[in-house]
Amino acid sequence: MARRDAGRPRLPLQRYRSLAGFYSADPRRVDSRELDVGLWWRDHDGDPLRRAAWVIDTGELYVVQLGPSDQGGGEVEVLALVESRERLEHALAGWRERCGQPRSLMWLRERASGLSAAQPQPVLLPQLLHV
Repeated sequence: MARRDAGRPRLPLQRYRSLAGFYSADPRRVDSRELDVGLWWRDHDGDPLRRAAWVIDTGELYVVQLGPSDQGGGEVEVLALVESRERLEHALAGWRERCGQPRSLMWLRERASGLSAAQPQPVLLPQLLHV
């Protein structure tokens, strides 16, 4: 059965008004190392640029808008939860060539959407009754 949202980027998992708000919402983010995933993500010429990074301790792939706060700078979108660096690198293969190009942010969101959609779901097993 096909999903109705297949092929369409999903909304961010979470949004924060500022990078400070993002970090303070989960103390693991403060001390965690991050893997940089590009600094010039955008959809169209003239659009605000965004930096992308993966927080190692939480598995969050996020983008933060660059620029003054009165123009949206500092706003954070969590795009996906990724359990391993290998999975992230596989899904975002070619990002260096895409970053900074027109519609690169759309490309990143599509790839991130695939990451979240493929997250394994817990399997609930029925309890066995012993008589």
